[in-house]
Amino acid sequence: MNQFKVVVEEIEESDVITFIRVKTSDTSIGLIKSKRPKWLSVGDEVLCKFQEASVGISKDCPGKVSIENTLPVKLKKVRKNDTLCELTLQSGLGDVISLITSRAYDTLELIEGCDANILLRGVDINLEPILNNQQEALETITSRIKDANE
Repeated sequence: MNQFKVVVEEIEESDVITFIRVKTSDTSIGLIKSKRPKWLSVGDEVLCKFQEASVGISKDCPGKVSIENTLPVKLKKVRKNDTLCELTLQSGLGDVISLITSRAYDTLELIEGCDANILLRGVDINLEPILNNQQEALETITSRIKDANE
């Protein structure tokens, strides 16, 4: 599981979806949720999590794509067998792990040290509160949920 500490920059709610923008250092990504988590507020530091299999890879891909989160990366490390590849990619988020097929790895002509892009769908990203002080965090979340329900 890929996991990063991020800060919530923006929460935009509509009748259909909620768009959440988070940032770590100078890298910003967007999330799409069916509704806003009641405990979440702008300015919160939270954990951003996504599965390795949710990280798509692109190399020399000109043009536009429908996936908003397209981040430049450098391929740091490859573990490959006959069917699967585990890629460690250096990004503005930190090190991101991606699982792709060995066939995709060969087709993309990836090698350690090459530049590429990761493609990360906003619906595949989850947020969790950071519980440094569990009692304080529980009280804050409980209060926010209570306020949202009133």
